[in-house]
Amino acid sequence: MKTPPRQKNRPATRLLLSLLYRSRWPLAIALIACVVNGLSSVSLVALINHALTATPEALTPLAWKFAGLAVLTLVSRILGGVLFAQLSQGTMSKMREHISQRVASASYRDVEKLGAARAQSIVTEDATNVSMLFFALPNLLMHGSIVAGCLGYLAYLSWPVFFLASAVVVIGSLGYRLGDARAIKALEAAGVAQDKLFGYFNALFAGAKELKLHRERARSFMHESLNPEIDAVRLHRTKAFVSYAVGVGWILFLFYVFLGVVIFLPSQIAVIDFKVLAGYVIVFLFMLVPLDGVLNNLPTLNAARVSLGRIENVLQELQDVENDTTSTTFDDFQQLSIRGLTHRYYREKEDGMFQFGPMDLTFKPGELTFLVGGNGSGKTTLAKLLVGLYTPEGADVRVNGHIINDVNRPQYRQLFSAVFSDFHLFESLLGISSNANGKPGDSSDLDARANALLAKLHLDHKVKIVNGAFSTRELSQGQRKRLALVVAYLEDRPFYLFDEWAADQDPMFKTVFYQELLPELAARGKAVLAITHDDRYFHLADRCIKLENGMIVDEEVQSNGGTNQCLTSTLPLQVKTY
Repeated sequence: MKTPPRQKNRPATRLLLSLLYRSRWPLAIALIACVVNGLSSVSLVALINHALTATPEALTPLAWKFAGLAVLTLVSRILGGVLFAQLSQGTMSKMREHISQRVASASYRDVEKLGAARAQSIVTEDATNVSMLFFALPNLLMHGSIVAGCLGYLAYLSWPVFFLASAVVVIGSLGYRLGDARAIKALEAAGVAQDKLFGYFNALFAGAKELKLHRERARSFMHESLNPEIDAVRLHRTKAFVSYAVGVGWILFLFYVFLGVVIFLPSQIAVIDFKVLAGYVIVFLFMLVPLDGVLNNLPTLNAARVSLGRIENVLQELQDVENDTTSTTFDDFQQLSIRGLTHRYYREKEDGMFQFGPMDLTFKPGELTFLVGGNGSGKTTLAKLLVGLYTPEGADVRVNGHIINDVNRPQYRQLFSAVFSDFHLFESLLGISSNANGKPGDSSDLDARANALLAKLHLDHKVKIVNGAFSTRELSQGQRKRLALVVAYLEDRPFYLFDEWAADQDPMFKTVFYQELLPELAARGKAVLAITHDDRYFHLADRCIKLENGMIVDEEVQSNGGTNQCLTSTLPLQVKTY
């Protein structure tokens, strides 16, 4: 997937800055604690250096100072670590909440384009990388303060030595920067490979049956798809961290050169008092560990920066957030009319854009409509357009005469209860009121109505609903569809849509669905649209609409006592046999 160009609008950065602003006081205290830790550590080194040349009488007060500095170093280190740990986990959770909310409120088409694998990648790996910034930051501050303090102490001891050390830092940083640029590119490539890897991980579970039944397919999937992507992530990240390792080694090597020059060639750089040479060595050796800490935490900082950029790109792709601010309601549903419905989308089979429509449709309460047609005719696309998941390029959509637009489309979608062929079954009856009138009530009422429906669909021996939650979802596909039907019934919406619901059902449940459940919904005043291939039940519909290549090719209305024309030769259908 092509990454969109970076824009001035940086929602992830704004989110991070907003989170930091909300936690500005803990952050400020943590930053101060880290700086205090670094300065107190340098003060300990200076105190030790002073104690080595102090008289015996001066050691006692120096010891008390040493103890105080040690306690201050300990307290500041613990305080900074605790606060940054809280900031890290808080930032990660809030960022995941924000991304999840953005996905939930984005248009369905944008969510489809994003894909579950890429969304999972940024919510898990990238959000974690950004949160790790708060583990790297205290180390950078503490170790950076120590390095800065040591350089300052070197300047106090000898300006020539300080300038030489500063030159080493500058030269080493330039070399490190070259490796850093290569590492950033490698981390970005690892992120792209990681998105693909999450997709393959999903396929490993979703396609488990197919992989078990076909050994060669499983072998090819592992060796040609999954394993190469695992290796790609490994190689890109290894390349990045090797670049950092070389950069760290280069800087440390230059400091060893500096140490050698100071110790073995002191006369070449300045007139040095050999009495303080031991002090240079102690300060320098003490500085090596925090310097190494600074350099080793920079990769974490850069990984957070790359991940933040990836989150930026995803949030920009989901920028069309739907805000349900309208007060329009469609409680008294009387009619849904659609005029001039058109839609265009890419279809892989033709490798081009598919033109859907134009078409006119009308639906009324108490009407049972069957939507038929061959595979690829556009039935599911029409269903998604109808319920408002897709926004058509052109259409005049009206409910009870009210025009549906981008403002009230979220409310419009609340008219529908749908069971699509690729439905998802949540673990509980989320968002469904306890009472049929839509008002909160005793959860036992909801459980009783739900379990009565389970019994009607012969699921009561498999699953129970207790406190609105399913006792299990480990069911066959047909049983899961029946459970989804129970959820749809309990939603009690004005318009019901079923996309090939009976395709996975036994003949007995097909009969129950077509001859009992659908007519019962229509009798309750619900508008019902069923996408189906079951021609033996076409005569039960009030109306039958046939699609071919995104167009309505025929629409027949059931006459009283007559034969539904969906069964005649004027509507040749591609049907499944059972």
